[in-house]
Amino acid sequence: MRKIAIIGSGMAGLTLAHRLKQHAEVLVFDKASQAGGRMASRSAGAFHFDHGAQFFTVKSQRFADFIQPLIEQGVIQRWDARFVEFAGAEILNRRQWNADYPHYVGSPAMQSVGQSLAKPLTIRFDCHITRLERQADKWRLLSSETCVAEHVDWVICCLPARQAADLLPENFPHVDVIRQTKMLPCYALMLGFEQSPEIDWQAALVSKSIISWMSINSSKPCRPEAVSMVIQANNLWAEKNLHAPTENITQHMLAEVRQISGIDTTKASHVELKRWVYANMSTQHTQSVYLDNHLQLAACGDWCRQGRVEAAFLSADSLAQQLIPYLSPSR
Repeated sequence: MRKIAIIGSGMAGLTLAHRLKQHAEVLVFDKASQAGGRMASRSAGAFHFDHGAQFFTVKSQRFADFIQPLIEQGVIQRWDARFVEFAGAEILNRRQWNADYPHYVGSPAMQSVGQSLAKPLTIRFDCHITRLERQADKWRLLSSETCVAEHVDWVICCLPARQAADLLPENFPHVDVIRQTKMLPCYALMLGFEQSPEIDWQAALVSKSIISWMSINSSKPCRPEAVSMVIQANNLWAEKNLHAPTENITQHMLAEVRQISGIDTTKASHVELKRWVYANMSTQHTQSVYLDNHLQLAACGDWCRQGRVEAAFLSADSLAQQLIPYLSPSR
């Protein structure tokens, strides 16, 4: 069988590995210690936070079919949050999320989705691929000048656009386009409370502010009871303040949460900030995948479409459909 190396184990990399595992020997590499990418979670004592993707929705039948087994296993559940929309401190709209347009989360954590998809795959974690080296018609993958895989037929980058462009060789015909693809950063502020704030909502979209999202993370299905909040910064504000001191960012976001919601953030017993350098992007109108069958290189990810979980799946699913014909032993 052909040997394929997939770099990155977020939703795109995991989707691609599942689509191709019946057609090739698939090896996945990730510099992180676990799968999932931005579908990430962390704990701090009794508090639990989904500090990356907050939820996801489903619009395509192919994605619905892909996640259905995880829904049946309880790894994905519906989050029927009490949702509000803020414009500054003013609430413009309220509604209850329900089965009419489901909002899904991993259970008991967002990272559970990636962990479940990773189980049947061969993944090498804590392995940062720093260079690709061509030998005849095969590839070698190096991590800090140590060869970690060789005799690889295809290499596929499922990394954020900038990281993919830095790793792919200059003779990859799409590298300049990928390099010009801009992903925006985000800050995620995590707050833990001994007592629940007195609010009547569980998820909030925010405009006219330096923050864009607030949620009671502990209101999601199967979460620990300790009250946890996740607040995400406006992407453009995060970009302008990407290199500001952590304490400054934290204090600005805490003050904004107090002003908008009335929550007394001084009562938070746990305060933590996470910086995502590559977090989101607007809808793209170029290619949904990048493939070169001569060099046997490809790249895909949510950045090919839009910064959403389903976009990552759709990009990888499209690439798999294009790639499978090249994996025939006769090719």
